[in-house]
Amino acid sequence: MSANEARGKIRGHNPLIGVDVARLEAEMVAYHQWLDERADEAYIIAEEARKKGYDHKEYVEIPRAADLAGRTEKLLIEYLEGYEVADDIRLLLAEHDRETTSIMMAQSVARGFRERGYDLVTAIDVGLRVGLAVLTEAVLVAPLEGISEVRLLNNIDGSQFVSVHFAGPIRAAGGTAQALAVLIADMIRRELNIGHYQPTDPEVERVKEEFGLYRGNLQYRPSPAEIDEIVRACPIMINGESTERIECAGYGRVRNIDEPRIRGGVLLVIGEGMCLKAPKIQKHTERLSVPGWDFISKFAERGKEKETEGKGQVFKSRKVPTISKFMKDIIAGRPVFGAPLEAGGFRLRYGRARPSGLAAASTNTASMLAMDDFITIGTQMKIERPGKACAITPSDHTEGPWVALKDGRFLRLDDAPSFAAIRSKVGSIWDNGELVIGYGEFMENNKNLVPAGYCDDWWASDLIEEIPNEKEVVNLLTMLGLSRSDAPEGAPGIHPEDAEDPGDQFHVRRHWHEFLRHQRPTWEQAKAIAVRYKTSLPPPHNPWFLDLPIEWVPGVLTMLEDAVIEQAGTVNSQKIEIEDGLNALPKPESRQLRIIGGVQGWNAEAMDVLRPETIEDVEAYTIPGQELRPIEPIFGGETPEAWTLIQHGMAKGMAMILGLAHHHDGEDLVITSGWPAVLEGFGFSFEGDQPLRIVDARARFEARIEELKQAHLVLSEERKRLDELQRARATVRIAAETDA
Repeated sequence: MSANEARGKIRGHNPLIGVDVARLEAEMVAYHQWLDERADEAYIIAEEARKKGYDHKEYVEIPRAADLAGRTEKLLIEYLEGYEVADDIRLLLAEHDRETTSIMMAQSVARGFRERGYDLVTAIDVGLRVGLAVLTEAVLVAPLEGISEVRLLNNIDGSQFVSVHFAGPIRAAGGTAQALAVLIADMIRRELNIGHYQPTDPEVERVKEEFGLYRGNLQYRPSPAEIDEIVRACPIMINGESTERIECAGYGRVRNIDEPRIRGGVLLVIGEGMCLKAPKIQKHTERLSVPGWDFISKFAERGKEKETEGKGQVFKSRKVPTISKFMKDIIAGRPVFGAPLEAGGFRLRYGRARPSGLAAASTNTASMLAMDDFITIGTQMKIERPGKACAITPSDHTEGPWVALKDGRFLRLDDAPSFAAIRSKVGSIWDNGELVIGYGEFMENNKNLVPAGYCDDWWASDLIEEIPNEKEVVNLLTMLGLSRSDAPEGAPGIHPEDAEDPGDQFHVRRHWHEFLRHQRPTWEQAKAIAVRYKTSLPPPHNPWFLDLPIEWVPGVLTMLEDAVIEQAGTVNSQKIEIEDGLNALPKPESRQLRIIGGVQGWNAEAMDVLRPETIEDVEAYTIPGQELRPIEPIFGGETPEAWTLIQHGMAKGMAMILGLAHHHDGEDLVITSGWPAVLEGFGFSFEGDQPLRIVDARARFEARIEELKQAHLVLSEERKRLDELQRARATVRIAAETDA
């Protein structure tokens, strides 16, 4: 094969480029061999100890298995009765995913047992347990205790149907396995030519009553109409053992149901399985063309935007929806680190730290200390998205917390020793820092990606694509004030697939990415690079503009017009002593922005006061700083960021909301980092000693504010008209019902 042909074989995003596959495979084989040898030694010692007769059994009960196939066979050894399934599972897994393999193995085992002369109930039972074991990787108790039994019952017309009795431990399998267990049972039913379930009205009403009486925790409680649709359309009867003390009064004694007490397994499978995991069921029913499962599409499409007939897609808001479910299950005594989608909580960053894993997220060690040590390695934390919870691991390359100190300093701390150095001086934790979550967690939970802050990782990834040759390498290094010897070799803009040596180019790009993401360009450097290479601005040159209420902007513009630009380190009052071991971030610019009188009357004790439930009038409070206030709330209610205004005033509040590092110099606020981006964004030039307005941003913001006010007025009038219409309809309806 020629070199060109070889490169053609690996074009595209080949994950093996640059990886020494032969060495890694040899190391993996050696490592597994070492594990096997040590496990053999441990089992020999354990067997010898058991033979002494001090335990209940004289042998080690835990069987050994090398892979999923082996685990499945060993887990269900009492049900299989010598029937071998491991080889068949390995063959299917080599060609299909685990979910498809579970369905095919369940059908195969059920058919095999039937051919060996076993009765229908046994064949269905064993096949279903094998399918569920493969689905749960044979590491959970669900295949053994999650299904209590399988029965063949009769419909009103005398035809047989399959009734699967689920028990409480089915919860361990998760919603996907619960839902697919029903689909697997249906596939077995079809394989063995058994009829489908035809529920009577009392059987349907019984499930509705159980959902109404159940007081346990469910991720989703379907409505009575949804329950009716699922129970009537599902070809398998979802049955179960009685798990609660509460009895059903209205439909306690119903055919095909043993007791009047609530069946917890039924509610789990319908609520958390059939309803929540409908998209996954639909994927398999459509691929396998399984009839009788059309009803599941309604639940799979719930919450998705539907296309209008002949008009393409309907309007889709860019606003990220708030998920407040994690706040509903708060246990007394547990700390709450942030409200849904509110500034100050953990900020999303896509990625994965080295110690991270499945359903895990990573945060800075300084953030762990800032949360008063409630968070540590392995802590389980409920989060808004993408899943229900995550396990915390540490990361040394994420932004730590932003803190406001009692002496007025506002800074970010990215390492634990720095936070420990100022811990006694912390007045408030303004921002928790970043929480690193992998893209795969969103995909696994079927959740859409949401916007995340632009970070130095993205900046480095964007930048290396624009450096395809040595000339651009030199230009970039010149902008950064570096020499060629300071940077890695090669030009990173060449894709590995297009290079003569893909493996070598892979490492060139990796080294450049590592080099660039540790650069901290000044404002001038970052702006020049953004203009030339069309990248965005890396931190700290991308303030949190989204968090700044538009009602604050007119006052902020007035404040910036009167600010003073001076050399960094200029002090008019007492100089602040820097603590030993403190690495305050971001680093100061060469110049600083001084807001005269910005913190006049500021008091650190204000940070110790709890926020009142409502703030009707901010003027009732003594507000520090300049006599500047936000405009009246556009959408009614209290002033946006009212408590921040009351505690810190307009100038300091603006700097904190935007994430601008600063300190106090007497009654002045001195912003040391990020301010050039703010002035640039609001249309100011700052070449001299005072900001100069070059774009009339005030007129643009005032026009925008007026548009929002008009829109709010139209919506208010429309809501009022709709309320009157509904009251009129209610009057007519009540009159008609009374006459009837």
